[in-house]
Amino acid sequence: MTERRRAFRGAAVGALTGALAVAAHATADGEDPDSTSLTLVALVSVGLGLTASTVGTRRDGRMPVAGWLAAGQVIAHLVLVLATGHAHPVSAPMLTAHAAAVAVGAVLVAAADRLAAVVGSVLRSVRFVPRIPAPAAGPPLPGHLSAVVPVPLLPALSRRGPPSA
Repeated sequence: MTERRRAFRGAAVGALTGALAVAAHATADGEDPDSTSLTLVALVSVGLGLTASTVGTRRDGRMPVAGWLAAGQVIAHLVLVLATGHAHPVSAPMLTAHAAAVAVGAVLVAAADRLAAVVGSVLRSVRFVPRIPAPAAGPPLPGHLSAVVPVPLLPALSRRGPPSA
């Protein structure tokens, strides 16, 4: 896997972890997170994205991304629970919402990864280099000056001017 693809996957994992964790948590619990918990989730997402892009995996596909997203959902859920201060048992709707977030995120990252690979291969195959034709070298045209001809400087004193008043 190339460095660009790892960086792309890491950025996608980080962005989707934060967005989908907050959406899943708010959907299942009904509470909107405050600015402190959103900041902490953003820090977790950035850290997870950097780790996913640095460590990476050798396999392509949805499973490595799904693993990173699942870890992100668990960590983000814990951060949201601890930041808001309302400890609650993990309910079925909460578990379902976070699992759906992992599945949706994995599909989105895999689709974007394939799209980026196709666009990259098309751009690599199309190499547009404009070719400017060289001027045809032939005999000089009649009347064409091929060398600089010196012209003597004539005195350019003019006696003409505005009319006197």
